[in-house]
Amino acid sequence: MKTHTTKGANILRPVTQLAEMLPGIELHHEALDGRGYPYGLEGDQIPLLARVIAVADTFDALTTNRPYQHAHTPEEALKIIQNLAGKRLDPEPVAALLAVYGRGEIRIQRIAIRRTVAAEPVAEPAASIPAAATAASASALPAAIEAVAALERTRV
Repeated sequence: MKTHTTKGANILRPVTQLAEMLPGIELHHEALDGRGYPYGLEGDQIPLLARVIAVADTFDALTTNRPYQHAHTPEEALKIIQNLAGKRLDPEPVAALLAVYGRGEIRIQRIAIRRTVAAEPVAEPAASIPAAATAASASALPAAIEAVAALERTRV
C-alpha cells in the first residue's frame, strides 16, 4: 500500500505532459511532521503541489465509501482535515479548501448501490446458452439465475 505513490509516478513518468505533476503524485502522502511516506519528508521539503494534492486526497478519502469506513459528510470531513492542519496537512491548502467549500464551489455527488434479489427468476432463451453448458448444468441454471443480485444505483 505504501508504494502506490511511487508506482503511480513511475507509471506516468513516460507521459511528458504530466512531468510537472510527478512530484505531487509521488509525494502526496508525505506529512508535514515527517511521518508520511514514501521518503519521510517534512515541512518545506514537500513540494507545494504534493501538499495541495494531500488535502484534496484526504477530503476525497473521507467523503467516499471505503471497505474500511463509511463516507463522512463533507462537514465531518472538513473538521477532521482542520484537526490535521499543521500536523499532517499544510494549513494553507486546508484554508483554501475551507474557503472553496464555504463559497459552495464543492458539491459531493453520492451514488448508493443497493443490492436486490430479483423477485422471479428470468430464464434465458435456450439459443443463447451454449450446448455444453445446457447439458452440464441445466438443473443448476434456475438456481444460479435466482442467486444473481441486481445492482440499483440511486443518487443520495
